[in-house]
Amino acid sequence: MAAAEAKPEKSVEDKKGRVVLVPTDGSTHSERAYEWYVKNVYTPSDCVKFISVIEPIYTTPAIGMAMESPPLPDMARVMEESIQSGKKLCQQYMHKAKADGINSQAFLHVDNKPGAALVKSIAEHKADLVVMGNRGIGVVRRTFLGSVSDYVLHHAHVPVIIVPPQDSK
Repeated sequence: MAAAEAKPEKSVEDKKGRVVLVPTDGSTHSERAYEWYVKNVYTPSDCVKFISVIEPIYTTPAIGMAMESPPLPDMARVMEESIQSGKKLCQQYMHKAKADGINSQAFLHVDNKPGAALVKSIAEHKADLVVMGNRGIGVVRRTFLGSVSDYVLHHAHVPVIIVPPQDSK
């Protein structure tokens, strides 16, 4: 009788499932999107990639402004705190996914354009699907301010599911 050969475990990338990108920002909107994904479209072969984008803090001269920029050491401290907060958030989502039995990875990006960073991440991670929340801002505010979810929806080359806020009725 031949001895059974031990098969090496496959890495997350070796599995033949979908790569699902879930942007996270610590808001109830990203939490809602993840929960919706788990309840509605999750399949056991999926690999979820949580992406958190931290916007950098820049120093600018306070020309023509009533407010002065904070001192440089304070800005560096605030940036480091933002990065640590982003890492902690990614770890929380990884623990949540593990508890749900979902293969996952988490990535932190520093970029001043979160929408563009997410679209770039979609390509880099070869995502098959994006599931994200939105803030439910009105049409006028979205027109003037834009929104990350609108940007991703219109620039991604993969399906994007935007989970809306719950109806407040």
